[in-house]
Amino acid sequence: MDITSIKSVLHDLSEEVLPSRFETAQQPEPNIIQFCLRGINNQTWIEVSWDSDSPRILTINRPEKIGTESTLSKQLRYGLKYMALVTIEQDKFERVIKFGFAKKPGDEIKKYLVFELMGKHSNIFYLDNNQKIIAVGKQIKSNQSSFRVVSTGSIYSEPPSNMKKEPSPNESYEEWKESISSVPESLKYCLINTYQGVSPILTKQLETFSNLESVEIMNKNIDFISETNLKKIYQSWKIWIERFNKNNFNFSIFGNFFYSVWFLKNEIINKDNIDQIDGLENYYNFHLKQKKIEALIKKIDGIIFKQTNLEKKNFKLQSDLLINSENYQLYKEKADKIFMTHEIQKQDIIKGQKLYKKSKKLKRAQNLIKERMNIYKNKLDRLEEFSALLDNLNSLKNENPTTRVNLLEEIKAEICREFNLRIKNIREQTKDASGLESSPIEINTPKGLTVQIGRNMRQNDLISFKFSKKGDLWFHAQESPGSHVVLKSSSQIPSDEDIQISADLAALFSKAKMNIKVPISLVNIKDLQKITKGGPGCVSFNNVEILWGNPTRGKDYIKKNLKKAI
Repeated sequence: MDITSIKSVLHDLSEEVLPSRFETAQQPEPNIIQFCLRGINNQTWIEVSWDSDSPRILTINRPEKIGTESTLSKQLRYGLKYMALVTIEQDKFERVIKFGFAKKPGDEIKKYLVFELMGKHSNIFYLDNNQKIIAVGKQIKSNQSSFRVVSTGSIYSEPPSNMKKEPSPNESYEEWKESISSVPESLKYCLINTYQGVSPILTKQLETFSNLESVEIMNKNIDFISETNLKKIYQSWKIWIERFNKNNFNFSIFGNFFYSVWFLKNEIINKDNIDQIDGLENYYNFHLKQKKIEALIKKIDGIIFKQTNLEKKNFKLQSDLLINSENYQLYKEKADKIFMTHEIQKQDIIKGQKLYKKSKKLKRAQNLIKERMNIYKNKLDRLEEFSALLDNLNSLKNENPTTRVNLLEEIKAEICREFNLRIKNIREQTKDASGLESSPIEINTPKGLTVQIGRNMRQNDLISFKFSKKGDLWFHAQESPGSHVVLKSSSQIPSDEDIQISADLAALFSKAKMNIKVPISLVNIKDLQKITKGGPGCVSFNNVEILWGNPTRGKDYIKKNLKKAI
């Protein structure tokens, strides 16, 4: 979050929450704290993150209740109980924010919350009136920083002073040009390295505001920029400083990816008039969810890859043992030859008995080895199914980010549970598990019947057994891992078109979706049985009919109809 956004959020907060009573706090993730303030008219929830990739302060809608048992949130709830937020301080272009709390407005400040939103150096501090640290987001030891040690019980010290030049509205064009021309770099880094409060996003905003994004002026060396274009940037720079100092803010999206808080309504084309509070919350929520989705996909992929290699290794070991066990007849024949000789010694008898014993042991081991091989083969098949579910989820982009995150979290939990894996979590969430459970896709056929599609093993199990009724039809790609698809035909007799689109969807949500046609098993629900010792979604069936599904047709259909279903 750039300094202009920070100041705009604090400006709105100062008008809205000063003074207000502290109510509660929670820590949903290791680097995020959320706390609630009650003013005269309403409640205000504030979220602060000291994550190195996205430090930020936002006003948010009431969040889900999660992370109330963390040590930091407990300390805030206990220490700030019945206290009032009476001051919000932030000095010009500094990224340090200080909230002051007193027993009531007008009293001496007793507690402070200090937020340092400075990239990888971001942190949160809970201080008493003597600036002693009561709690801190992350401890900093002496071997981690030569400037300051951060630990509970020590006295809080300010971060190093910013030695860059402070942007001034009184600076002339010549002075400004001389300041940024000291080192011949790209204009972007000349501004960043010279002035306080300048971030990559601000340089992008200045470029857009000056209508120079087409020539990518910020990436050009300052020595090769024309005087005309440089003056345009200077004029935009002056406008930014003026609006920053006068707290003249307005939220807008530009370039379909970036946002600004200082473009006025008539200066940028906005499809909608977006409120700053909602705009910032939605922006960060969307992009952070995308980041989390990418991380989860990478994590699950890694788990599947590692476990697949382990199961293949175990399977090969058993295969080698099976090959060896097939030599039991050779050991028997060797023993027979020993006892068929006319002159037999005691040591020959012992040797022959050992050969017979080894032969019998290998013969008995064959069945056990085959059983183990079946176990490892089933595990490899299950991993293929998980891989197919992950691939389908990754390829379908229509769902909202929250739904995708929940699905990925569930798939990861299912793999870990089924293969008895322990994934290190920084903190166990106390959120009710049922709140995290996602729902299967429901989509209507052309004739109005409902089709349910499982996105993970739990959903496959639910739609095949718990949600299904007599008369429903079950679809699955033949000899290929994928989702269970159920056509709710118990309500009325399905048409050929209903059955075909269900087969097309089963083909789309399978590992074979890149094929032109996919053979699909069609089974009546009454002929479907759950495999007792199998994991969720493991089924067997009788009386199967084979149809051909078209994945491309299924993809076109779901693109047109999925928005209505989500």
